[in-house]
Amino acid sequence: MSRSELRDAGELAVHLLAGAAQLAGRQLGALVPAEARLHLIRAQRELLLAAVATLEQREQPQSHAKRGPRVHKIPLD
Repeated sequence: MSRSELRDAGELAVHLLAGAAQLAGRQLGALVPAEARLHLIRAQRELLLAAVATLEQREQPQSHAKRGPRVHKIPLD
């Protein structure tokens, strides 16, 4: 699978997850207290942000792997 296919699949998964969470939120709205719903919405937002950050991290080129180790000897007196 190419990177673009993985990105598209990841974006689809994020959209499906968001849609499922919205549907569940509407269905459970009468059963769940308002404070708990607010907590669940905030948790959903954090999960979506983490998914987006993960996808963006995978898209960035791995240029630092070509540079080699960043360890340097420090001269002591």
